[in-house]
Amino acid sequence: MKRYTAVIAVIALITAFAAGTQFGKSSEKKNDNSSKPAVTTSAEKNSDAAAEGTTSEGEEATQPDPLAPTEAQATESHAEQVTDAPEEKTGQPDPEGDGSFSYDDSGAVVFDGGSSDGENDSTLIAAGQALFESACRTQWEYTVGTPYDYDRNIYIEDDLGWQYYLVTTDGIDSLADVENEYYQVFSSNYPNELSGLYKESGGALYTLCGERGMDIFYSYSKVTSITSRTDNEIFFTVENYYTGTDRDSTAAYSETDEFSAVIGSDGTWRAGKFRLPY
Repeated sequence: MKRYTAVIAVIALITAFAAGTQFGKSSEKKNDNSSKPAVTTSAEKNSDAAAEGTTSEGEEATQPDPLAPTEAQATESHAEQVTDAPEEKTGQPDPEGDGSFSYDDSGAVVFDGGSSDGENDSTLIAAGQALFESACRTQWEYTVGTPYDYDRNIYIEDDLGWQYYLVTTDGIDSLADVENEYYQVFSSNYPNELSGLYKESGGALYTLCGERGMDIFYSYSKVTSITSRTDNEIFFTVENYYTGTDRDSTAAYSETDEFSAVIGSDGTWRAGKFRLPY
């Protein structure tokens, strides 16, 4: 009888344990359904994890790329790129000039003491480079475009039907006014092409303003040597460099040209013989 009672107790205990286990599973499943989390995008998860300094539960932490630049390195790299950007030239145009010359307000080259006499060839070549660059800027400004304000609604036409627009800048009413400003950088000893680009009519001045694009293959120009000199003029060799041609964009080449600086009675250098290289 005792043995039978023990067997009944064991069976009852096993039955109760099984029922408890089944109840636990059912309760757990019910809790999972009732507490289902809201859908979160991977971007939100990454953002939350980054804010907390941890990874999401169930996700394995990843080792940062050791080759990826740090924020400080990226900032330093950007600073180097900004530093490498060309700066506008002011004051002394070329360090090889040893501080002996500079641009005046118009772009001509002037020497300390008012004269380039006694300067060595290196300084004279540096001054020639500075003047050549100023001549390029001035020639482009006056002959490719125009430095003056103008009105496209008011124009005259030449015999070929080309339109010249009314110049509206105060004080610029004639070709002579334009030449006076142009000859602040260029020497009046040499002819110019301004008469074909500016026309007078009815007491007013009109500009062609025949804008065009720069030669896309032009790279840079360098004054390389002094070829000859007189009392009031120095002639230089200029090497103009190009990255290619219309037929072959990779065929780099250079062309040699001659450029001169005319020395005024006050010692100021202005461009004489000159050809725009682009």
